[in-house]
Amino acid sequence: MSHDATVTNSPAVGSIAAAGSDAVRTARKSGAVKAMARAGLAARGFTYLVIASIAAQIAFGGTQSADQHGAIEDVASKPFGRVLLIAMAVGFAAYALWRCSVAIAGGPDVGAASGVKKVLQRLGALATGVVYAGLCVSTILVVTGRPTSSSTQQQQSVTARLLALPLGRALVIAIGVGVVIGGLVVIWRALTRKFEKNLALEKMGPRVRRWAVGFGVAGNGAGGFVLGLVGIFLVEAAVANNAHASKGLDQTLRTIAHAPFGPALLLIVTAGLAAYGLYSFVEMRYRRV
Repeated sequence: MSHDATVTNSPAVGSIAAAGSDAVRTARKSGAVKAMARAGLAARGFTYLVIASIAAQIAFGGTQSADQHGAIEDVASKPFGRVLLIAMAVGFAAYALWRCSVAIAGGPDVGAASGVKKVLQRLGALATGVVYAGLCVSTILVVTGRPTSSSTQQQQSVTARLLALPLGRALVIAIGVGVVIGGLVVIWRALTRKFEKNLALEKMGPRVRRWAVGFGVAGNGAGGFVLGLVGIFLVEAAVANNAHASKGLDQTLRTIAHAPFGPALLLIVTAGLAAYGLYSFVEMRYRRV
């Protein structure tokens, strides 16, 4: 028997591995992780409801930024806005920590996967955690009166840096195609109701279940549609070698508004974004964490 095999099969290594597995299971079931998840989902839901209200205003000629940063600024302008922003910052931080914990220790939504799928799911959880950590920072900056940039400005800045790299255009095209595929996967998950596996449906009554599934289908479908458009614009920016052609959530929604029958189409997408916000509250209550 080789030295490596001897080490791998040793009782000490087995004990350490077992202890590690127990620690992972304990972390998954801890009250702190569940509290972080629920607080984060509540913050996400509130944010998307604000985004939906801004998007509806854009359909009728509004000018405010319809993305997460626009939502933060909109909340800041309201009575008790600073108090709400502090609560949102805590929620974003909690959501970021929860998704990072899933990336490291796994969770119900990645526990049953294996191989490449599990790796991709954990990377997705990590990416979401990073995004919401950024939103937490942006929220804190607004609370303290410092300027922040929109999602489109940030995306264009990153795109410009990538395009300046060797083979940068090919890299941006690959990222854009990946985003489009991600959007299609989200739409597929919405239409096939794959999201249901993350919900404790057995705890819902028939009426609550119908609304929960309806919000899940509409919300995830709209999110996948918008994500796919963001990816398409990213590919177009790479082909044209023009970072300003890439568009974040705000500019994507404005592009929809200027399309044929744009206002009506944007209102449909807005309803989907609002449904995603409401679905986030469903997850806050019923998601398996």
